[in-house]
Amino acid sequence: MRPRLPHPRNPDTMTTPTPFTISIPQQKLDTIADKVRGFEWIHVPENDGWAYGCNQAYLKELCAYWLDGYDWRSWEAKLNTLPQFIAPVDGIDIHYVHIKGSNPGNPPLLITHGWPGSFFEFFEVLDKLANPGNYGGDPDAGRDVVAPSIPGYAFSGRPAKPMGPRAVAALWNAFMRDVLGYDKYIAQGGDWGSIISGWIAHDHCKDKQGGCLAVHFNMFGIRGDMTPKTDEDQAWMQHMAGMQMLETAYLQIQGTKPLSLAFAMADSPVGQAAWIVEKFHTWGDVRKDDIESAFTKDQLLTNLMLYVATDSFNTSTWIYRGMFEEGGVNLAPGEAVSIPTGIAKFAGETVYPFPPRSMMEEAFTNIIQWTEHDRGGHFAALENPAAFVADVSDFLSKAPQS
Repeated sequence: MRPRLPHPRNPDTMTTPTPFTISIPQQKLDTIADKVRGFEWIHVPENDGWAYGCNQAYLKELCAYWLDGYDWRSWEAKLNTLPQFIAPVDGIDIHYVHIKGSNPGNPPLLITHGWPGSFFEFFEVLDKLANPGNYGGDPDAGRDVVAPSIPGYAFSGRPAKPMGPRAVAALWNAFMRDVLGYDKYIAQGGDWGSIISGWIAHDHCKDKQGGCLAVHFNMFGIRGDMTPKTDEDQAWMQHMAGMQMLETAYLQIQGTKPLSLAFAMADSPVGQAAWIVEKFHTWGDVRKDDIESAFTKDQLLTNLMLYVATDSFNTSTWIYRGMFEEGGVNLAPGEAVSIPTGIAKFAGETVYPFPPRSMMEEAFTNIIQWTEHDRGGHFAALENPAAFVADVSDFLSKAPQS
């Protein structure tokens, strides 16, 4: 069943957002440190590398830095330079960053993260998109930028039961229109953000009385007919079959029995680090098997702390079960997204790469921008922020304004 379209905006029912400042209690930080320090390391195969999961040698190195080099309070202060708020949306408190841009006449940008990422992925790009004039760009190209945390993640409220990406799409449309008061907006996303934004574009576009004018993706999300018609199509299908076999066991666990995983992870910051950091290694544009060719230890740990310090590892996985309960990510036969669409294909995105353009056009009939980047992977805004900003900005200059 398709989530309901939100009711027309009513100024009398719009809520007032509450400013939010991150402040993790010191007792929580001390408890995390004690658990990391007390972790009993396991027996692993000789010369295992990353072949069987997280590399224990690197994990030990990361945890040593976590205890003796990493400064959460410094990163907490940096994150708090972003204007953050909490607002209730259909009964769930939503945490979000809201940057006012240099040209409020342009439609705002709604940008959504995924798993195992967070709003931190966008730390370096949000103000550049909102206020390009501060970075040598055109102030007239600026706009308000909104980056919410998905329900169950970081500082957003926890849903009562698993909520899938299509339900989040309906929530985001209500959030932008009924809570923030934007009549129209443009959506962007990778990972879950790609799937959520895809459902926004399909269910909540202007032609369906929603607010979405255009959509930009940096990961393959919702899809139409995937029947291969060319050799290129067939090669992509074979690649995806291999990736599904080798790299998606996590999805099956999180999509079927997320609580069994959560009970195992809840009391172990090191366990959560292993589960999450391995995905950054596998999904990022990692060169010569060196995870720090794509991410710094500070980046890995700051993103990780938004799970560990907020006790959100458990509920962050529920969206996978919610997706299966909604029916997956396939459009119904004959359905497509017709609003202007942008595709940013990053070379390091090997587990969930975009199919050939002709296959994408089965589901997205109005692709106005298709660009390919030779650096960056699944976490594009974090890995290659300059290319990400340039790509999204170029798309925004082509997208409709009303």
